[in-house]
Amino acid sequence: MSSVAPPGNCNFGDIVKMMSKIDLYTARQIILQSQLLATDNRLLGKEGTLQAIKQLGYVQIDTISVVERAHHHVLWTRVPDYEPNFLQTLDIQDRAIFDYWSHAASYLPIEDYRYSLVRKKNMDNGSGFWRLTDPVLSAHVLERIRKKGPLMARDFEKEKTTVDQAWMIPAINQVIRQLFMKGELMVAGRKGIQKIYDLPERVLPPETSSVMPSTGEYVEYIIRRNLLAHGLVRLGEFGYLLKVPKKEFQAVLKKMIQSGEVVEVDINGLSTGSYFAFRKTIDNFSPTPKKLFHILSPFDNLIIQRKRLAELFDFQYTLECYVPAAKRKFGYFGLPLLYGTQFVGQMDAKADRKTKILYIRNLEWNGKTSQVMLKAFEKKLWAFAQYCGCQSIENQSGL
Repeated sequence: MSSVAPPGNCNFGDIVKMMSKIDLYTARQIILQSQLLATDNRLLGKEGTLQAIKQLGYVQIDTISVVERAHHHVLWTRVPDYEPNFLQTLDIQDRAIFDYWSHAASYLPIEDYRYSLVRKKNMDNGSGFWRLTDPVLSAHVLERIRKKGPLMARDFEKEKTTVDQAWMIPAINQVIRQLFMKGELMVAGRKGIQKIYDLPERVLPPETSSVMPSTGEYVEYIIRRNLLAHGLVRLGEFGYLLKVPKKEFQAVLKKMIQSGEVVEVDINGLSTGSYFAFRKTIDNFSPTPKKLFHILSPFDNLIIQRKRLAELFDFQYTLECYVPAAKRKFGYFGLPLLYGTQFVGQMDAKADRKTKILYIRNLEWNGKTSQVMLKAFEKKLWAFAQYCGCQSIENQSGL
């Protein structure tokens, strides 16, 4: 690994002159270490769960329950003794995390709350589903919650009103989602998977900052969050599916490079362009020779950017639950299989909670298997089955 120290000043286009060079194996290890997937983590319990969320930046929420739901699956992969009640306690009792939007519905550290204000402020500036278009109905929702306390969307079905119910209920649901996205409502709790909404001032811890960040502060937050979570990030990958002002982004990144905090990285053998990393990430890198086996969620933070996944790990992955059944090539809910620094296959599985059987409906390896790898897979598979509430495994794949 080699690097060139940054000069006192430079143009954005001259960043290439201060580049570190690493091989692909090192790049993958850096990424996996940043994602808490390269070593046996000492993250344990509720506090370890919170540390994992802070490191990852967010954990995506998803309601699909073919196996364990995505937010629990992602955390179980990184916190050995993880239990779903850890997340609930952090959210509802400790208020150490909050429910909002990253690139999708997610849990985020409460320290990041003020940066969510940027998206909330811009909700009404565009068009589309999230733009609030019914101020009368929104005022009605806010007033009822203000007087009655936390409510679910379905609680509005019970109220007596002269408004035509057939029209009102779908409109209420939409308005509540819009008010949530605008930040005028927050998730105060859950009943099952149903959200309970309340006013932000009754949900947020008193010490939570609600100061709107400047554009520069917001951009720096995005850069830091991405570099911390992913280790190596290309220009087009910062702020995935978020609107990041290009001019301010270039100015902030340039400043971080000039200070020596951030360096550009060239990965030998890849022609996809340069990556960026914290200098301390490159300087302090130490390889982890032990190979771990992971059964990942389709919504895992490591694989959510499919193009990045293909470029860096040579793994082409499609989640086919959104593909019509007749067009699926692998299965409804394929789980990527990671061994060491390589994606070695995927498994389509389903947990039957009544019979307590984990069904392997399809299993596919990307290349040759070894006895060592298969033994690691078997051990992880049993742990995964037990985590999903199953006591036995039935392999229907033929492998």
